[in-house]
Amino acid sequence: MTFSQETLGPVEIIDSMPFVEVDVDSERFRAAFDSDRDSASLAVVAVVAAAAHRDPFDLPPLHSAIDSSALEALFSKSTTSRQRVSFRYEGFDVTVFDGGTIEVSPMEAA
Repeated sequence: MTFSQETLGPVEIIDSMPFVEVDVDSERFRAAFDSDRDSASLAVVAVVAAAAHRDPFDLPPLHSAIDSSALEALFSKSTTSRQRVSFRYEGFDVTVFDGGTIEVSPMEAA
């Protein structure tokens, strides 16, 4: 899988996320953020908005898909254990990894 650096949308809401990478063949999007500077929840919304070519303020609140307080606790700067959380949000499978990486891909059609 080869990712290329492209800015896909309104990632400017996350200071530590300058671009979203995309693997066009697999339709997978990936971005990194700094959990010391930005929240995991806001970073997820930014990546999904970029992947969906939508304004992040037009997306429903993230807590409609996952407990955003728990997400913040898992990926706070004080957490030292290895974490990974996957969930669905706005038609995308989302995985947040420790170290501040988020991967997003369209959900498979049923």
